[in-house]
Amino acid sequence: KKVGRESRLDMEAFFQKKVFLELRVKVKKDWRNNERFIKNFGYH
Repeated sequence: KKVGRESRLDMEAFFQKKVFLELRVKVKKDWRNNERFIKNFGYH
């Protein structure tokens, strides 16, 4: 939710108009327990 709100505000500032931003999230099964996925997100 926070990512979407902040992205929308950045885009509105850039384009100088209101923006409707629809986000979709795809979740990989058991991603929190997979070291490779965790590193890809910048943790560890």
